[in-house]
Amino acid sequence: MFGGWFWGVRMARLALKSLGIDDPLNYRDLVVYVEMDRCVTDAVSVVTGCTMGKRRLKWVDLGKAAATFVDLNQDYALRVAVSPGCPYPKHGEEIVQYWGSLSDEVVFRWQKVKVDIPLQDLPGKPRNMVNCESCGEQVLDGREVIEGDRTLCRACAQGTYYLSAAVL
Repeated sequence: MFGGWFWGVRMARLALKSLGIDDPLNYRDLVVYVEMDRCVTDAVSVVTGCTMGKRRLKWVDLGKAAATFVDLNQDYALRVAVSPGCPYPKHGEEIVQYWGSLSDEVVFRWQKVKVDIPLQDLPGKPRNMVNCESCGEQVLDGREVIEGDRTLCRACAQGTYYLSAAVL
């Protein structure tokens, strides 16, 4: 059985302790970059209180069970990843007991890293807002594309991930 929730909770707690953050749910200067869109991410979000809506949870689609915890008040961040040699429980083995018996050193590897967060990606109110000159929709925080003399959203400039019902 996969240990995603267990990994996410443990990696978040490990990072918070290493960064000296005692009350993450009330700490507003933590930004977390998660590297997969699976249950590890949900667990990290619950433990840290970081959400995409607060602009404190960032998703980088690398497909890895890893997260980088950035305290905006420190000059380094901590990246925690599931160790390539992490053992898995045998089929039918009690998963909570199994994962709980392993040390952080067995389950994870971690390192101090530097993350330069662009101003438009920091938590807080939108830094700028423009309207796409093609579809009219609002585009926030520097996500617009300039083509010639036109300001466009990425969907109009590069295509969408969906098909319009009119096309179907």
